[in-house]
Amino acid sequence: MKQLSAGAVLIAALLMATIIACTDDKNPAQQYGTTMVNSLKSAKSVEDKAHADAARKAIQDFHVTNGRYPADLAELLSATGLPLKSDAYDYDPSTGTLTKKN
Repeated sequence: MKQLSAGAVLIAALLMATIIACTDDKNPAQQYGTTMVNSLKSAKSVEDKAHADAARKAIQDFHVTNGRYPADLAELLSATGLPLKSDAYDYDPSTGTLTKKN
């Protein structure tokens, strides 16, 4: 699976934000700023979801290869090098389930 880099996602989000901001009749500077902030948040959310999806796949791959789930996210991350913020997720090593903390 080919993944877009965070930079590519950010550039696409900024381009869309610029187009949207230029079509609004409100204060252009204020609208542009609001749109940019929202676009950056959206791009970050997409990036985080992509990393979590990749981690879930890596957990399954680890299980198939090793006959067990990783003991913790540190073991998974050291084995795969995934850019996942382990403190943002709960991981159950008995089931291999990864869930985002609220």
